[in-house]
Amino acid sequence: MNDTDFFTLPVKEIVTETPDTVTVKFTVPSEHADNFEYTAGQYLTLRFVIDGQDVRRAYSMSSSPLDNELAVTVKRVKGGLVSNHIADELEPGSPVSVMPPQGRFVAKTDGGNRHDYYLFGAGSGITPLMSILRTVLEDEPKSHVYLLYGSRDENSIIFKRQLVELEERYTGQLTVRHTLSQPVRQKKGGISGFFTRGKVNWTGDKGRIDESKLYDFLDQHPSTAERALYYVCGPGSMIDATEAVLLGRGVAKDNIHTERFVSAHDVKQAPKSSDALEGATVKAKVGGKEVSVQLKPGQSILDGLLEAKVDPPYSCLAGACSTCAAKVIKGGVKMDVCYALDDDEVAEGMVLTCQSHPTTPEVEVDFEL
Repeated sequence: MNDTDFFTLPVKEIVTETPDTVTVKFTVPSEHADNFEYTAGQYLTLRFVIDGQDVRRAYSMSSSPLDNELAVTVKRVKGGLVSNHIADELEPGSPVSVMPPQGRFVAKTDGGNRHDYYLFGAGSGITPLMSILRTVLEDEPKSHVYLLYGSRDENSIIFKRQLVELEERYTGQLTVRHTLSQPVRQKKGGISGFFTRGKVNWTGDKGRIDESKLYDFLDQHPSTAERALYYVCGPGSMIDATEAVLLGRGVAKDNIHTERFVSAHDVKQAPKSSDALEGATVKAKVGGKEVSVQLKPGQSILDGLLEAKVDPPYSCLAGACSTCAAKVIKGGVKMDVCYALDDDEVAEGMVLTCQSHPTTPEVEVDFEL
């Protein structure tokens, strides 16, 4: 067994967080406990067969490794094959194929640290941030956590109750600030209420997380610790805006960690590499075997391997996780997008095979390095 094999875990509990978001808790058999040890901020790859189609999705864990619990939080996506299946079909006892934890969007805590953690999330981007937040609060009592969280309205704030409870429990150690893009409007009853826009009772921040809100939040909560670390998770536009503000304020890039929530559909709309060479031959070392495939026009390395019935590790198909990462041993490769590898890893030859197209007639990659 290796860290890209799947294990069958039964669902322990389904918790409704918002009208369109659920947390799925799993039971991990004792014989697989070592396989599912994880660091706060990592994700799980879930595998389902839906209408005869083998599908995989990466979902961040919202549980903390200190809980001795394994849980992911999933927001229903309109038309989403897997998110709707999870919300509608899973129940306690349902078996789910789960790959062991992966991911680089992590906080490695130490009880002696005195750090400031700045967390920026929007929508379901709160999921890995919740894991990091809860772990830091418990494991690093001298550290402080600042969370700026954007949601659509009051009813869509994921972990709303838990965040209130945590702020009360860790007074002086946790600061939470919400901003709503479309706060609920309360209308009066009767015919007159039908024709009015209604009153907004929300007294907190309004609007999406943007440059102005970021500057205001950071100015109100300047770091006084030995080190400040920044974690950003959500849609790409929010991440880009946040990263630009942080870099503009002199934050070192190494202290900024990002996790993009994008779908394979989103990436398919992006322009493809114009340097790709059609008909290239790819040799791959995967699962202890060496295989060779010839790519069709437009195929990524991962697509070609899957069509040839090879079983390489993969998950999101969007360049947002690192499950399909491999090292280029020979030849040249160009990626369409790369959200999950840092510059040093790319310089060392690592690529996301779901986004990779050969630029030379022959390419050799190794999934096992």
